[in-house]
Amino acid sequence: MSGATTAAPLTRNGDAQAASGGMRIGVDVGGTFTKAVAIEPAPFALVAEAVVPTSHEHGHGVNAGVAAALAQLLGTLGERAASVDLVAFSTTQAMNALLEGDVPRVGVIGLGAKPDLRKARKRSKVGTVGLAPGRDLETEHAFLDLTHGLDEGAARAAVEQLAGAGCEAVAVSGAFAVEAPEHELRVADIAAEAGMPACCGHQLSGAYGLETRTVSATINAAILPAIQRTAGVVERAMEESGLDVPLLVLRGDAGAMDIEAFRRRPSFTVGSGPAAGVAAALHQVGVADAVVVEVGGTSTNVSVVSGGRPLLRSIKVMGRPTAIRSIDSWVVGVAGGSMVRLGRKGVSGIGPRSAHGAGLPYACFAAPSDLAGCRAATIAPRPGDRDDYAIVEGPGGRFAVTATCAANALGVVRPGAHSAASRDSALAAFAALGERHRSDGVAMARAALDAALDQIGVTVREAIRSSGVAADAPIVALGGAGEALVPELCGRDGQRFLAPDHAEVLASVGAAMTLIRVELERSARVTGPVERRRLVAEAEFACVEAGAAPGTITVETAYDAEAGLLRATAVGAVALESGAAGRSPLGPAELRGVATSALGETNGAVVAIAETELFSAFATGGDGDDRRAAIVDRLGGVVFAGPVKAAVSGRGEAFVDDLATAVDESSLNLGLGSLLPQVTMACGSQVLDLSDARSRDDLLAAARAAAEASDGIAVAAVCR
Repeated sequence: MSGATTAAPLTRNGDAQAASGGMRIGVDVGGTFTKAVAIEPAPFALVAEAVVPTSHEHGHGVNAGVAAALAQLLGTLGERAASVDLVAFSTTQAMNALLEGDVPRVGVIGLGAKPDLRKARKRSKVGTVGLAPGRDLETEHAFLDLTHGLDEGAARAAVEQLAGAGCEAVAVSGAFAVEAPEHELRVADIAAEAGMPACCGHQLSGAYGLETRTVSATINAAILPAIQRTAGVVERAMEESGLDVPLLVLRGDAGAMDIEAFRRRPSFTVGSGPAAGVAAALHQVGVADAVVVEVGGTSTNVSVVSGGRPLLRSIKVMGRPTAIRSIDSWVVGVAGGSMVRLGRKGVSGIGPRSAHGAGLPYACFAAPSDLAGCRAATIAPRPGDRDDYAIVEGPGGRFAVTATCAANALGVVRPGAHSAASRDSALAAFAALGERHRSDGVAMARAALDAALDQIGVTVREAIRSSGVAADAPIVALGGAGEALVPELCGRDGQRFLAPDHAEVLASVGAAMTLIRVELERSARVTGPVERRRLVAEAEFACVEAGAAPGTITVETAYDAEAGLLRATAVGAVALESGAAGRSPLGPAELRGVATSALGETNGAVVAIAETELFSAFATGGDGDDRRAAIVDRLGGVVFAGPVKAAVSGRGEAFVDDLATAVDESSLNLGLGSLLPQVTMACGSQVLDLSDARSRDDLLAAARAAAEASDGIAVAAVCR
């Protein structure tokens, strides 16, 4: 491959964890339960599992649940725990912090120099960021003029000013820092020296656009304090368990990062819970188009698979774009543990407060004797909640009346399902509610279940409409309450229902299944940028050969001076297209077939126009508006397919020059300015969408930086 060298010996340590045959542990931290599983990936086997309540009230927060789940799982494994070679976890902590507005005040330090001082000052001022109803992320702004270099005294004064204003974390964002990040890094170091967790804009994105990088860094900084505590607790839990193996965290785009990257970029885990569930569902259910509905105890995530691949998006916060990529998911605050709400005439709604959030057990899981003669009442589960949430009180104490209770009362839960419970207990609870409102208990249960299904159904239909997937696409149910609610929803709406094996712990399985780790070492006396780029490229390629999807891979390098070794560790996600698990890279004819299918060609008029180390580009023979092109990765994943004005390939500056010509010819002149074309670029192991560039120069600068970093062939599709 291009850039490889044979001058130094290459050693591989456990090349790909996916192919090693060792055992993996996956942990998924949900709003209600934390679930851990031990699996053997090839062939797949679920070896052991552990489920513990998510520990919101513990001094260590949800992290204590991770430690408890690991300890319980390892106790079950016993001596077999010695064969574990990887621990991976997905977490909703970052997403929940943003959804609930549970974040500290953030200080934002903008950097700029003449002649762009005014623009840099304006674009680095974030203000108040709305997160949830009544909950905002508050920021304080400081600005440093770098015209004559960085004044470290002024930087320290800015940090002190922000700390005095109540800020608990710092985001540093400078104009053109993607090219020269040293000032951002130094200011972040000064903040850290003052005890303030800090991050830099260039660490979140290498793309131009100061405002987007600043908002991204601000969101990231807001969850830094909590995440750094999480990382410490999880590391200690592994040490106490005697696990000396890599610890990886699933990202929202289904990629992965190590624990140090997690400490720096926790915002990249937004959506990692849905990503894990979708990944595992695709491994088990070979569908091209589907809606994945993961029903937990507190919330339901709805994601869409189109063309055998999950949809990804760049997250927006109150309309503001960020550099955070995630599985495209819709979240609704209704799930199996959602508590029934009562009004004057009976059931008035359900959720968003869950039984777990209220600290109460489900009525349907109580023994019938615990509910003998029970009476209904209403409570406010948490301060600020309305006091209309239904409970029942009996000999066994207080119990929440939930959506899962309603499904069991109506007898719609399959015997043996994870959420199957005592129908007698569930009926007793709803009979008490009916007595309070002079109504039939079964009718009350029906109204409660319908209230839950109405909200989930609206979200499913919105996901289908927004994604463009077929309206009759099957629904794949995940989560502990998936089998309780989703079959009934499918029956109401006439959609096909699919339930994978181990649906209740599938997100944990997905966390373990979707990670590929490759570590390469080279004896080296020189560790300059050229040597590092070569080793990074080889690590990326080895990761793809092991089954990781190009575009999900991150590589970190380190030099061991004592041993004289340059080491690169690449981590990526198993390709998520349907049926891709365990697939080997495709040959030229197979890749051409994938492109032909993606472009809808039947006459075979598709020709190869470029091939990089990890991607192949194909095009039809048409001219102008009739020409179409596709970019396909080595595993057959289609990263772009559609009409193009131009398809460009090449290396370095020659590639950028050709791209500039194509952009100029494809731009629309609007009189006062021009509308840039959409540009999708593939190089190295990455796929870049350059369509959000603010200007022609920004677009070309981003393309140049990516092409230089990959040190190989790049290809771009240019379209209006």
